[in-house]
Amino acid sequence: MLKVEPLAEGPRLPRDVPIEQVRLLLREIEADAHAEHRGIRRLGLMDRAWFLLMLHSGLRTGEVRRLRLGDLDLAARRVRIEQSKGLKDRLVCLSEATVEALNAYFAVRGPADEHVFALRHLPLSCSYCSERLHTYGRRCGVHVTPHQLRHTCATLLLNAGAPILTVQTILGHRHVDTTLGYARLYDGTVAADHYRAMAQVEARLDGSEGRGTLPPGQLLALVDSLQTRTLDEAQRETLQTLRGGILALEG
Repeated sequence: MLKVEPLAEGPRLPRDVPIEQVRLLLREIEADAHAEHRGIRRLGLMDRAWFLLMLHSGLRTGEVRRLRLGDLDLAARRVRIEQSKGLKDRLVCLSEATVEALNAYFAVRGPADEHVFALRHLPLSCSYCSERLHTYGRRCGVHVTPHQLRHTCATLLLNAGAPILTVQTILGHRHVDTTLGYARLYDGTVAADHYRAMAQVEARLDGSEGRGTLPPGQLLALVDSLQTRTLDEAQRETLQTLRGGILALEG
């Protein structure tokens, strides 16, 4: 039996973080970022900045740790990643939330070397980000690794309609096949796409194409697909209200 070659396994899909778990983690990080204790608040502000760099811009842990002040252009909302995995340089856009988080961190950062993120005047250790995520996750019952934030960034961008080649450039993948591993859809989006397509098929079959409205089941699928996106509190409340109205019509 020891001479039997193991069966080859196919490539595994990357594991992203459900949006609800992301919100729980951000809530814990925000609590530290607004803590009264100066040391806890400084760590919280720093953690929020690198967390959003991974979640919104798809940076790797090593890229975060090696990031230097000269790599940032906050006015243009860009960051330059030099000699990363595969010795590739790339320019990555920064979200407005990330820029705000970086500015808030710089306000309390204090003197340090050229590294953007430092602890006790030294660059972050290899295990710092994973240890901090473990600490936050233990408080809210969520287990997340730093690289999963990068997976989540890719999945959210693709599900929001970003072109595959754009996401490939943002993540710094050499081969587009690597990026295609993220190109899967949430169940709600799949259902919505199916219902939209079948509505057109049925309309053509019965000659009613171009007339009528979507039935409640299809409307619910569309609303559920929107709930997988990154939304603010007001948008989530609007969707819940809309969903309740559709359920009332269906009843």
